[in-house]
Amino acid sequence: MIGAIAGREIRSGLVTPLIWVLLGAGQVVLAWIYLKVVEDFSGLSADERVGSLTQELALNLFGFAAVIALLAAPLLAMRSLSAELREGSFDLLGSAPVRLGEVVIGKFLGLILLITPLCLLPAANLLMLSGIADLDPGHLAAATLGLWLAAVMFCAIGLYGSSLSSQPGASVLIGFGLLLLLSIVGRADSIGDMSLSLFDWLSWNEHLLWFLLGAVRMSDLGYFVLFTLFFLALTHRRLINRRLQ
Repeated sequence: MIGAIAGREIRSGLVTPLIWVLLGAGQVVLAWIYLKVVEDFSGLSADERVGSLTQELALNLFGFAAVIALLAAPLLAMRSLSAELREGSFDLLGSAPVRLGEVVIGKFLGLILLITPLCLLPAANLLMLSGIADLDPGHLAAATLGLWLAAVMFCAIGLYGSSLSSQPGASVLIGFGLLLLLSIVGRADSIGDMSLSLFDWLSWNEHLLWFLLGAVRMSDLGYFVLFTLFFLALTHRRLINRRLQ
């Protein structure tokens, strides 16, 4: 049943222009950033280069791709629950012999599969440098993993926002609001003399940065997994409460 729900999400997503517009616009922007980084790096002498080409591409290309994924996730998620709640089709799904947990997981997997191609765009751009530049494949693999984990968490947050309102526009704003909060919370003042305050830990970009630097740390993996499960649990709880109303 989970596979059927996920397949339905993918099919409905592919027949709408939204995903193709996001991929097309994302590729245009990322290709421009890619060419700009390569041009700027080539114009510097060895003494002027602060980092390697791999590091420059990871920080700029994958970092901006994360921003695109942040914008895309709530837009893709708005039709998963919010549109169905508005149209009443979710009530038919809720009356079927399927658990709400399976509904949440199925829709979440569908969102992941829809946003994954967006996460692979930076790596696809870098294929043009294969055999030309000496890039670190391990570093790029870590950056790709971090970008994908961040996008997965964004999908979970977007899905939760979609469960809170039957108005797709409102659900998108809620999702954007939650993601914006987790983006800027790290700018709050540090607590005491702690090198990594609670606010820093709550910020997703602080954890993604380590992936973009080529380091895969268990603490950063745990952060993305924990917050993904947390917002999926909130979505499940919200749907249960809605069924009881």
